[in-house]
Parts: sequence; C-alpha cells; structure tokens
Amino acid sequence: MRDIPSFKIGKFNLLSPFKFAGDPLRFLHEGFETCGDTFKLKLFREFTVSRDPAFFRHVLQQNNRNYKKGNSSKMLRPVLGNGLVTSDGDFWLRQRRLVQPAFHRERLQELFLTMGQLTRRFLDEMEQFRGKSAVDIDAKMMGITSDIALKTLFGNMTHEDKAQIYQQVSRTQKYLVTRVRRPYRIPLMAVNGENRRFQTDLAYFNKLVFDFIHQRRVSGEQPNDLLQLLLDSTDELTGEQMNDQQIRDEAITMFAAGHETSATGLSWLLLELASQPDMVSKIRRESEIFDTVPSFEHLMQMPYTREVVEEGLRLYPPAWTMTREAIDEDEIEGLRVPKGMSMFLSVFELHRNPNIWENPLAFDPDNFSPEKAKTRTKFGYLPFGAGPRVCIGQQFAMMEMQLILAALLKRFTFEVDPAHHVRLHPQIVLKSNNGIKLYIR
Repeated sequence: MRDIPSFKIGKFNLLSPFKFAGDPLRFLHEGFETCGDTFKLKLFREFTVSRDPAFFRHVLQQNNRNYKKGNSSKMLRPVLGNGLVTSDGDFWLRQRRLVQPAFHRERLQELFLTMGQLTRRFLDEMEQFRGKSAVDIDAKMMGITSDIALKTLFGNMTHEDKAQIYQQVSRTQKYLVTRVRRPYRIPLMAVNGENRRFQTDLAYFNKLVFDFIHQRRVSGEQPNDLLQLLLDSTDELTGEQMNDQQIRDEAITMFAAGHETSATGLSWLLLELASQPDMVSKIRRESEIFDTVPSFEHLMQMPYTREVVEEGLRLYPPAWTMTREAIDEDEIEGLRVPKGMSMFLSVFELHRNPNIWENPLAFDPDNFSPEKAKTRTKFGYLPFGAGPRVCIGQQFAMMEMQLILAALLKRFTFEVDPAHHVRLHPQIVLKSNNGIKLYIR
C-alpha cells in the first residue's frame, strides 16, 4: 500500500488552517491541482481529502460499515439532536425505517399539492418586485422553501414564528461554522454573547416544536402532514414508536436539511439562467402544458427542466462536502487509510473533476441527457449522497425545485445586477458571500 500524498503550505504548514477558513474552496482546489484527486491535509487535525469517485464508492457504499459520521457532524447535534443526519449504527437504521414512509410516492403526491398552493401564492407576492430594484433572490427562495417545509411538517404556523425560525437558522449556521473553522475563537464566543444567543435561539426552537407535538397528541386531530406521520410511525420489527425527543429531532432535521438546500440550489440556478436566455426559452416551452404551477403529472412531461435542475446541483451542490471517520484501517485504490482517519469527501470538486466531466465549469444541462446519463460515472454525481445513507428526501427536493423553477420562469424574467458581485461562500451548505441579487422583469 502507498501512503496518501500530503498537501502543505510552507515548511511548517502553519498557515493551512487560516487559509482554509478564509476560502475553503480555493484552498482545496489548490490541493487537488498539486496532489491529484486524493491528498492528506492537516488543519487542526489530519484529514484525507478526495474527489475520486472510487473513494466515494468505497466509503459510502462498498465498505460503509467501516466509516461512521465524521466529527464535523457532531457540531450539528446541539440543533439536530440524534436525527438521521447525525445518528449512526442500529439507532440510525431504526429511525430510517420509521421515517421512510414519509417519502413514499403516494405521500409525496399529497405533499406536492401543498407545494403548489404555496408556490401559487408566492408568485403573486413576487409581483411587487417586478420592474423595481434588484432583490436578494436567495432570501426569497429561503422564504418559499421554508414555508413549504413548515407547512408540510406542522400544518399551520404563525407568520411571527416563521420569521423567527428563519433568522435563527441563519444565525445558528454561522455560529456552528465558526466553531469548526475557527476554533481559536471559541473562548471569545463564551464572553461576547454568541454562546448565550445560540442557547436562547435553541430554547425557542425546542419549545416551539415540543408545543406542536404536545398539542397534536392531546387534540386528537390527525391532519395530513409529516408531524402526524412521525407520531403514527411504528417499527415493524419491534412495534415501538418514537418518543417526543425523537420526533423533535427528526422534525428539526427534516426542516433544516429540507429547505435550505433547495433554496440554495434554486438561487444558484436562477443566477445562472439569468444569463442563459436559450435555456429559459426551452423551459418555457415545456411550461406551456400548465397555467400557473405544474401538477405532479406535468413534471413527468418536463425532462429538460429536470436536466437543468440536475446541472445546477452539479455545478453548485448545496451539500458541498461529506465527512466520515475510519473505524479501522482500510485500503482504497492502493492507498492506506489509517484507523481513525477523518475523510473529507469534496462533492463540489467531484462535480467539477476534469477527469469525469467535459468542460466541468460550464453550465450545460446536456450533461444529463439520456444519452450522456448512460455513460456517466456512477459515483461522479452525488448531490444527495450515496449508499445506505443517501438523502431520504431527495425526491421531495427534486420535485420542489422543478416546481418552483418552472413556475417562476413561466411568469418572470430574471436579470443579473452587474453592480452586485457574488462569490461562493461555503457554510454548512454552499451559500454566497453576500446574497444573490437579481432584477425581476
């Protein structure tokens, strides 16, 4: 076995943590350009970083039992608890069985009706911005996807609670990312009020969700939403149901993982399409089959729109990285992986790997045409992960993005604000540094 090559900055490598924290994507790209598709990197601890599809296949599928969730996922536990994103082992498998029915095709068709109703209302709200100053489209996409997530999860929720949750999710993400990328700031966060504000946000979040669960249990009502499904879910093997803490953890996980990823993907898509009038025209031609928003059946007749969404998720994968930790020593592609090694799987670089994609930086929906799909490397495109832990809500997300994108482009034209510079700024999801501003015509 060969040792994995190391990527170092300078003789003593002291600047690596600071360069990574300042611009993770550029720093990692330099590593791949220097060392190839897999390398070791020492930040505050050592990582193996890879964009090699063989590494993804091995870690996520072939030998997935040897790789537990990475240390970085632990930072999410104060918020997500022991939900599907953060849990491991037998507990995770049991929860997966309990939650899976929420995303069966029949249930998705029912939830799609709610998506359509909220999107129709959202289109009317967007009219007020037509012909006026450029708007932060990222904030607008966060608004509609959070409305969909909260409505499909909890049914009715007050406008005040929605606004409060939106603010808290943004603050919480920045807080958690800072603790991981700049651990030297942790002592300061204990005295400058950031820790206290995080605990206050979390307490509000918890009270809101536990109140929803309690009210639903005592009301006797059984509305058609995901919270009710979580309450009713029964393990076929044991006959057990989830307690309130487990329901809280899965509900928060569904919300956190389910709305921001779709919103971010849509924002990058609209930015790209604002400079691609031919692609917009093709989507509009497909959109002639519906009046305001597409139905579930309409989506099946709109293959080009789906290809555009898939290409957006290739070039701008919201879940831009995955982390795992090796339980025992392993060998991948002739390279030695020591026991305890932290694995940093760069989905962003995988999707832009020139060894896999022709013209990898160009936005080209033809990458997902039926002809090219047949020859594409299976583990070269993983916006929702792979293996047993593949994202449980991927079909929900794809439906949501196709629905919103097609409805928006049928009604509006989006134009780039040349005065607003946008730069990739990866946090827990792949965000922009200062929002994405577009004119609405």
